[in-house]
Amino acid sequence: MIDDLYNKIGQILVVSCPDDAVKIVTGIQIAKEDDAVSYYFNYFDNKNNKKEFKPVSKARDDIFYTMLELKKYFIDNNLTNGKPIWAGCIVEIDIKNSKINFEFKYERFIPLFEGDDLKD
Repeated sequence: MIDDLYNKIGQILVVSCPDDAVKIVTGIQIAKEDDAVSYYFNYFDNKNNKKEFKPVSKARDDIFYTMLELKKYFIDNNLTNGKPIWAGCIVEIDIKNSKINFEFKYERFIPLFEGDDLKD
C-alpha cells in the first residue's frame, strides 16, 4: 500500500515533467489543517541545468490528495512512533535509474503564501 502511494506520486511527477528531465526534485508541504499545500517543482536536464516546471492543476491536485492518503496511512498504521506527523517531504526522482527517494520534513520548509516567513 505505502509503495503504491510513493509510486503514484512518482508517476504523476514523471509524466508531468519536461521531456529533457533526467532528475526531478520536488518539495510538497501540507498545512496543519490538511486544507492547503505548497510546492516547488524543479528538474535537472542531461547537462545538469536546474530548471523549474509547473505541472497542470490536475496533477498538482492528484499529488495533494495522494499525500493526504500517505499521511493518513502513516497515522493509521502508527508509523509516527507516537511523534507528530511530518509536514511534507522532498521527493527526488532519478529518471534514468528509476529511483525515487522521499525525505520527510517535520517542520515547515516552504512558504504557504507570498510573504510567509515560515514562523508559526
